Amino acid sequence: VYCTDNSELRIVKMSDWLKTKETMHEFTALYTSAHIGQVEHYHCTLMNKAKTM
Repeated sequence: VYCTDNSELRIVKMSDWLKTKETMHEFTALYTSAHIGQVEHYHCTLMNKAKTM
């Protein structure tokens, strides 16, 4: 599985090439501030847990 953010790599040649390699091309939603905020919160939580170890 090859996952991209549904923007610059959404081209037919790329999808065709992945098919020849028997690889699925999946697309995520474009980046939004809400997604970035959730990821930043998760990273902060992980770092805080790692510090307490």
